[in-house]
Amino acid sequence: MIQFSKLSQSLRNVYNRVDQRILRIFALGFVSGIPFLLTLSTLSYWLAEEGASKTAIGLFMIVSLPYSFKFIWAPLTDHVSIPYLTNRLGNRRSWLLISQILLTFSIFIMGFCHPGENLLLLGCIATCVSFFSATQDIVIDAYRIETICSQNCGTAAAFETIGFRFGMLISGAGALYLAHLVDWQTAYHTMACLSAFAVLLTLSIPEPTTKAVVKIDFQQSYKKFSERLTAYLLIPIRQFNAHNKLGIILLFIFAFKLTDTILNAMSAPFLCDIGFSKIEFANVSKVFGISLMVVGGLLGGLMIQRLGIYQSAVMCATLQATSALMFTVQALVGYDTSVLIITVGAESLCSGMTSTIFIALLSGLCMQPHTASHFTLLYSFGSLSRVCTSAVAGWLADHISWSLLFLGCSVALIPTIFLLSKILLSDKTLNSQITSNRSVA
Repeated sequence: MIQFSKLSQSLRNVYNRVDQRILRIFALGFVSGIPFLLTLSTLSYWLAEEGASKTAIGLFMIVSLPYSFKFIWAPLTDHVSIPYLTNRLGNRRSWLLISQILLTFSIFIMGFCHPGENLLLLGCIATCVSFFSATQDIVIDAYRIETICSQNCGTAAAFETIGFRFGMLISGAGALYLAHLVDWQTAYHTMACLSAFAVLLTLSIPEPTTKAVVKIDFQQSYKKFSERLTAYLLIPIRQFNAHNKLGIILLFIFAFKLTDTILNAMSAPFLCDIGFSKIEFANVSKVFGISLMVVGGLLGGLMIQRLGIYQSAVMCATLQATSALMFTVQALVGYDTSVLIITVGAESLCSGMTSTIFIALLSGLCMQPHTASHFTLLYSFGSLSRVCTSAVAGWLADHISWSLLFLGCSVALIPTIFLLSKILLSDKTLNSQITSNRSVA
């Protein structure tokens, strides 16, 4: 009995030391996922229902540009203190709190917009939502890397991905349900209320311990623009490029995220176009699909443990090409719920695995004290492909068939596998760094 009590106490001690950190990462991932679809597939379905053309829907993905270019202001979160808040909350939590307050306000204002009356106004507000959401993501990613040791990097990436998917479930299926039962304004205002709860989470989590970094006082020093630019932008990039072949990594990232971003951007107008209702889209693509993304996230963490990041990335790229082919089959079959379940299931499972592996790979390449700058620079290039290809994909969908579009998505992954196996592995230092992550999960 005494031994059992000691064992129970030991387990509780381990839970207090490790699991609470992982649970905080899960909660932050959930917070990050709530606003994400509000400017992507949920907004795309709203626009499609209002009668917007596929070209306009594709071009509307420009509102997510802040996700692609957040590396520009990410160094500010490393170097610039927020008056009053930084001394009391710490650097990471103060930036997180400000971004969450502004994000909540932007989502609430977005609910008052009407796509049929003023697309420009809706686009401006949606861009604000993306900007503050991207800023929140910068800080959350830095918080995860600085809080979790490298041995638990894969586990942290998996739980952040799972939390992110649950947040997407709320802003995807939840928003669609509310729009069907009430209206789009109520849906977006409800999402704003949920985003407001993130403030309580930020106030309750501890500040991570980080290496010292020079804080910039814009009034007393670095008065010249070139000096300020060097201080908060060029120095982190030079530090990163001194250890890694930055150009090769960026080329791989862009190609690796290409197909995934096209499917995320165009799946909603595609399913609406072939006759699926909001409820059918929510049930299959959101509830069922995001549930499988959670399973995929767990499988991604397991794959890193068993296979290593390199082999896992190759496998995910191959599976993702297969899932894109299922959308081609769906386009040829048309309205068929049974085929939709298979199509969404395959794509969602692969997307969940890919996200975990992608985050773990990038996290292993970041270095303090410029964690936010490094991770954001790498991740932004993945987001950049979403904006560029989504606009082109929308135009193509107006001029070619859906089946040809998704077939092209599948073929586009062939260069990805070539880049990963030939370009990355050709650099012995980079290859050693990637394969050393076999034990990070």
